[in-house]
Amino acid sequence: MLDEDAVEGRARLPITAGRALAPRTVWAALWQLSGEDVDWLLPADRSRLLTRLRGYDAERLVAASRDRADRHELRVLPAYRDRLLATADAVPSGLTAAAAVGADVVAAEAAAEVYCTAGTLDALRRELGLSERGNANLVVRVPRYERLGLTGRAHMPAAVVAVDLAESPDVRTRRAGLDLLAAALGDLTR
Repeated sequence: MLDEDAVEGRARLPITAGRALAPRTVWAALWQLSGEDVDWLLPADRSRLLTRLRGYDAERLVAASRDRADRHELRVLPAYRDRLLATADAVPSGLTAAAAVGADVVAAEAAAEVYCTAGTLDALRRELGLSERGNANLVVRVPRYERLGLTGRAHMPAAVVAVDLAESPDVRTRRAGLDLLAAALGDLTR
């Protein structure tokens, strides 16, 4: 059985032609759009990626990014929320990092959103009692590409935050993410 909100959220996402990009390529694209170093791609591959991205709009990039991470909707006790967000290997994204990247959206009671490795997620489950039971107030995404430097980041790069926002079922949040991505993609053509 599927949660009604999950079905409605998926129904709101655009159906675009083409397949999802490979995780390695998605992360390179999002890092590149954020002005981050993409040291895992050769210069020729980076050039081809930039050419490809110039043909994308924000909606298409969101759809192509769908396989970048495994998503876990969990419950963390409110008393442990700040401790979780202070963990060096749990990097804020989505609404949790929206203000830091200049997204035009505010959410008072939003679920915390972070990226971390599978090992960090296992440790957080043990230490903080993260659970699938109850109302989810935490979204943890585990990247499907292991070479990302997550440790010590204050928040995920802007394009990553934007894609996370654009996947939201909330119309305003989705629009804020799409606007950020459109601006980043527009900068490629200048």
